[in-house]
Amino acid sequence: MIRKRIIEKKVLKDFQRRNVQYGQNITVNGKILLSDRLNLTLGNDVKINSGYINPVGHEIATSFYTVGDAEIVIGNHVGISNTTFYARAGIYIEDNVLIGGGCRIYDTDFHALEYSERIEGSVDGIVSKQIRIARGAFIGAHTIILKGVHIGAQSIIGAGAVVTKSVPEGEIWAGNPARFIRKI
Repeated sequence: MIRKRIIEKKVLKDFQRRNVQYGQNITVNGKILLSDRLNLTLGNDVKINSGYINPVGHEIATSFYTVGDAEIVIGNHVGISNTTFYARAGIYIEDNVLIGGGCRIYDTDFHALEYSERIEGSVDGIVSKQIRIARGAFIGAHTIILKGVHIGAQSIIGAGAVVTKSVPEGEIWAGNPARFIRKI
């Protein structure tokens, strides 16, 4: 129990140093990675498991990265395990969402798709679009959610899915690319 308190104090100190906004009852188990210029807001009762704490996805630590004016906003009563968040446009997680181990949520292509822009290192051709995961959604382990996706309220994304398009409310989607399985 003493070790957990030390880890939490260290993480909360890091949050304060990076101007992370956070609510009450934040639980962080394990080490998390934060970008230097971070625009992150965590609601109340957020629980983050990172690294060895959760055997599912333990090979990565939970990490938060924002670029420019992008923000990551996590609602209340959200559970996160070993997930990477990377925002150039914005990532919004509503209340009561569960995100399984080893997930990756990227709102950008990272690189231009045009060869000449890529080799020149141009950022002009990089496409970024906001991601929103609505209240009560459940994201299965090792899922990848890509730019522009909106996952509807109480929807379920099956483990290992690659989500490239929006998912309506109250549906189960799985696969690569993710496709409709059935309504809940």
